[in-house]
Amino acid sequence: MLPDAAQCVKCGLCLAECPTYGLSGSEAQSPRGRIALIQALEKREVQVGRHAADLLDSCLLCRRCEKICPSEVSFAALMDRGRSMVRPSLPVAEKLLSAVLSRPWLGRMLVAPGKLLPKRSRLGYFAAQASLRPMSLKPLYLPEGKAGLGRVGLFTGCTASLLDTEVLSSALTLLLHAGYEVAVPGGQQCCGALDAHAGNSPRAQRLMQTNVDAFRNAGSLNAILSIATGCGAQLQDYDSLPAPHEDICSFLAREEVLQRLSFRSLAASVAVHLPCSLVNVLGQELAVFRLLNKIRGLQVHEIGRRGGCCGAAGTAMLLRPRMAGSLRDPLAEEIAGLSPDAVLSGNASCRLHLAAADESAGRAYLHPLVLLAQQLVRE
Repeated sequence: MLPDAAQCVKCGLCLAECPTYGLSGSEAQSPRGRIALIQALEKREVQVGRHAADLLDSCLLCRRCEKICPSEVSFAALMDRGRSMVRPSLPVAEKLLSAVLSRPWLGRMLVAPGKLLPKRSRLGYFAAQASLRPMSLKPLYLPEGKAGLGRVGLFTGCTASLLDTEVLSSALTLLLHAGYEVAVPGGQQCCGALDAHAGNSPRAQRLMQTNVDAFRNAGSLNAILSIATGCGAQLQDYDSLPAPHEDICSFLAREEVLQRLSFRSLAASVAVHLPCSLVNVLGQELAVFRLLNKIRGLQVHEIGRRGGCCGAAGTAMLLRPRMAGSLRDPLAEEIAGLSPDAVLSGNASCRLHLAAADESAGRAYLHPLVLLAQQLVRE
């Protein structure tokens, strides 16, 4: 680990980009401060304990620092390894959440009683959005009335069947209408991000290998597509997928795909939130605007600082609500000022986090795919 950490020259360019440093003003909660802590833990100059664990755990892993680092430090990989060192001291709630959310069957068992909680509570609001019925998916979908123009694999992950069933259905509709065969391997599991970020690297590695094997068994594929940008960021770091990974909006925005799709006009306005995983890791944020611009009459407004973090950060909105709320507040004010008909975001936790601050407005919070599927001209 030390040679990787030594790539950081402590130049400080990351400070202005780090959301937790911006809130705290503390070097200990900056990227270079956390790297220095990992180095000290590795050298046993600092003992593993709750304080060290809290400093590493408070990182949102937005990876904005990684994007602008002149030394190209692999910050996310260092953080995952650092958290594995302090895992015994990480909060029990975080380890429990990663275990539950990465296993949809277990998530449904625990979410069911949560639906009785008031929606104003964090867990109650989360439970209200979850689906108690798993979506039934076939291993292969064929386009109707069109020769297969290619074959893609669709990564569903763990949260999709719990929170994104409508997004999965929309993804299938758009891909099939464009003339693509869609393979949905039944053996795929959670992408591993939840466990990796909770310091459980052995399970994250096992999940990665399970997913790689599942897509290898799915036959020849042109691409493997993810619908949630957080999952996409994790898949991007896989080193042995049998086909190139791509965010689904980026794939649909390809010229040869987009020319096969037509959309009805819509006189409405939408606010587009770009998740930090889409901007800082996948670098495919322009595709969303290219797709939405195909809907005539639609007014599209980008909100927030591009590459910034809304505070959701997977489970951070549940585990660190005060920090998450502070980062969300400027976005909530911007949404209120724009008063759009809908807010679009490609990541489920971001949508839930933003919507929780806007319950009284009655506007929809959607994945871009859902709006595109709703406006699709179906022949």
